[in-house]
Amino acid sequence: MSAAVRLTGAVMAHPRRLAPGRELLAVTPPGFLELVLDPQPEGPPTGLRTAMRAWSSIPSGSTHHVVLEDDAILVPGFAEHAARAAAGAPDAAVVFHANWCSRTGAAVRLGALAGARWVRAAQEYTPTVALMLPADVGAGFAAFARQHAGTWAGDVVMARYLAARGVRTYVTVPNLVEHGDFPSVAENDTHGLRLSACYGEPPEGADWALAGTVEPEALPFYKFGLALCAVRGPEGRWSTIGPERWSHRLGVDVEDCVKTFDAALPRCAALRGRLHDDVLFEVWRTAYATGAVSRRPGQDVAALTRNPLVVRAAQSIGPGGLCTSIGSRELSALRQPLGELALAGIVAGLRGPVSTRSLGRRRVGARHRRVVVVPCAPQTARSLGRTLAGELADRGHDVTVEVTDAAVRVVGAGPQPGTVTVHTGVPYGPGVRCRPLDDYVARSLVAQPIVVDRSCRTTSYSHVWDIASAIARALDGAPANPPDAGPLVDPAELAVLVSRAIKPVPVLDGDVPFSPAAAPVGRDGPGIGLSDGIRTVGQWLAYEADETWR
Repeated sequence: MSAAVRLTGAVMAHPRRLAPGRELLAVTPPGFLELVLDPQPEGPPTGLRTAMRAWSSIPSGSTHHVVLEDDAILVPGFAEHAARAAAGAPDAAVVFHANWCSRTGAAVRLGALAGARWVRAAQEYTPTVALMLPADVGAGFAAFARQHAGTWAGDVVMARYLAARGVRTYVTVPNLVEHGDFPSVAENDTHGLRLSACYGEPPEGADWALAGTVEPEALPFYKFGLALCAVRGPEGRWSTIGPERWSHRLGVDVEDCVKTFDAALPRCAALRGRLHDDVLFEVWRTAYATGAVSRRPGQDVAALTRNPLVVRAAQSIGPGGLCTSIGSRELSALRQPLGELALAGIVAGLRGPVSTRSLGRRRVGARHRRVVVVPCAPQTARSLGRTLAGELADRGHDVTVEVTDAAVRVVGAGPQPGTVTVHTGVPYGPGVRCRPLDDYVARSLVAQPIVVDRSCRTTSYSHVWDIASAIARALDGAPANPPDAGPLVDPAELAVLVSRAIKPVPVLDGDVPFSPAAAPVGRDGPGIGLSDGIRTVGQWLAYEADETWR
């Protein structure tokens, strides 16, 4: 280990599952790791109790402390690699494992394509499968958690703690720790298989200096079957946006993306028998966007495709986005062909043209220059107006958004030959106030029972991304078809749907558990399905919204 670094560590374990933790002690240098047990093993399932204990047991004289979950799988020589990482980033939080469907996992892929050793973590939870902190920072975590944790998960509490302390978080490329496929102590098995975005040994003689750190402005990621992108906005705040918006913002040539996908499909026989082409396209356009944002002058694209870390990064895109809907055994069988598809998509994005409709170019010649969106409650109209302004600006529309008590009016800067009215269901989605959906999601996020709000009526819902798409089509002169709002959903059905899409929690109708006669209705058709839309709200409330929204 480095002379300036004294690295210590702990393994969090549950008394009912000691063998994996003891194995970690056996494969690391003697005395490096201490086994820390859950202090209340019969209490409600959570890893936070044990994490607080682990960070409170840092030995005297330690400069840096690493805490591992007991199902961590370490690269050979992990302790030495970790010590070198500590010397390279002495004042930072260091993450050794990033989930393959996370924003931070997307950053790791971009780091692999850039040949970097470090990437800056995204604004979301702080991955805690394997985390290293400066000793003085780690020692303060338990006190913060006791005061601020509430019922939030430990990785979210850690993110808020590090932000409050002003500690930057970096992730190693490749990840030096893989996540084992064991049952979750914290009952997170509904999250699916949680493997690394890019696990492997670093190159021999790797330089752990922070000078070459990749700090992306855009993070294409595939989650819950959706091709999404997190983008950095003013003042460093991040927001997650849908493909119609990010393709324009990032300068992704949509026609080339579709054309190259169609050309790749004939080579996907092993996948097409198991997955629908629409699913494969979401994988492809995530990979294509990953390549597009990784373009650099003078790149040797052919050499990148032979880089084992790039190959591993590509292999994690598809399974990461499908891990909540497909079992681990089938995912293992699909991983190689999905990886081949994703790698081809990355190459297509690296070689693809920059769209002529990239950010900064405004659409001209639109026939409809005024659009009215109805219906809206006053509070919803205000938040919807703000969100639509950003959506339409990123899509290249020069518009002014006016908000009234019952509607949102979108007014273009040029001639206004006509007015189009777009009727929607109740608007919802990231940035849009929606009752009772936001309240339901907020409770589910912190594992609290959802109480059905019977003051709200049965209604249909329209996702803000679908509303923006309908307005954009109208502004471009296309028929003003309303966004598909789907079937009517009553407040109790909505509550059950939220509990299934976010985190399983009881649903109470008054004081009585609610048991639906049938599964709550979602949507099967174009646009954002209600379950998927609810998940976008969950990600926004957990990682991006101001405290006043929670």
